[in-house]
Amino acid sequence: MKIAVYGASGHVGRFAVEELRRREVATVLVGRDAERLKAAAERAGAAGAEIRVAGAHDHDALTAAFADVDAVVSTLPDYTGNGEGVVRAAIAAGAHYVDVAGEQLFVRKIFDEYGEAAAKAGVTLVTAVTEAGVFADLLTVVAAERLGGADEVVLSHVASGEGSRGSMRTVFNNLDVFLSGGLSWSEGGFVSGPKARREEFELPDGETVAVRKFPQPGVVTIPRHTKAGAVEGVLATAILDVVKDVTEADLAAAPEAPDKPAAYQMVVDVYRNGHRLRGIGSGPDTYRNSGQMSVDVALRLVAGAGKPGAHSTAELFAPVEFLDSLKAYDMEWSLTG
Repeated sequence: MKIAVYGASGHVGRFAVEELRRREVATVLVGRDAERLKAAAERAGAAGAEIRVAGAHDHDALTAAFADVDAVVSTLPDYTGNGEGVVRAAIAAGAHYVDVAGEQLFVRKIFDEYGEAAAKAGVTLVTAVTEAGVFADLLTVVAAERLGGADEVVLSHVASGEGSRGSMRTVFNNLDVFLSGGLSWSEGGFVSGPKARREEFELPDGETVAVRKFPQPGVVTIPRHTKAGAVEGVLATAILDVVKDVTEADLAAAPEAPDKPAAYQMVVDVYRNGHRLRGIGSGPDTYRNSGQMSVDVALRLVAGAGKPGAHSTAELFAPVEFLDSLKAYDMEWSLTG
């Protein structure tokens, strides 16, 4: 078995390489800069791992880099600008594909534009394997089953600590989408617009804050497996008011890696007949946990757990079993209400 990590010199890529090393899986580090990749391998304790150089838009080089691997884990900081080339090359090389994308429109594109090609190639694509995407997807399924259905699903990500430079780059490059609210799901279709159905949101600590719509990736994946009248992401208005002023200078000043782990809570509220069941998924570090989960999913696919085409985590894996398995990464989940 051999797994390629694209973007291995980045913050999340390092954690993916570390997890592959821990599991003693043959790893290929792929990116555009050989020296950065070598340094990343050393930091991850994988000195001597195979290095292959390929730019995100060089189809031939990427396809060659993925030619003999079983799966590709893509850990890019900017999927909107750089992600599609990696997907196309993985499909062309006949390798399963997993990413840690948080950009809602990119996640939708994986299903709409690449699922059919992947199915024909006999490979599986799994996108949005982040704490936000995975917890939103799986907790919705578990909550809806316990409630006997879902009338409405509201998603919100609550984080602490600094973000990485890559995260800030993602925000900067997608600022128009973030501020416009992105997509929500309503009565059988996607709709756009900044106004949220619910203008206030209760945080896990009990504080109620004003919110606006926010383009959570779960809005795209949840309707694929759970029938719900509405699915929407929200974020505190105060956070969006800060985000809207991000500049190139802020990006240059941001740390490549945060000084401390970025702890988080992903909140999933499922409503049915006036009753709310709240799911909360939490973990010590959004970046580490995303890298670890992406490897976990890739190894499951190589072991035969997938099916050709593009699928969300909830379409491929038993939700409770997968959620419980995350304890290995100090991740926890609960349902209350």
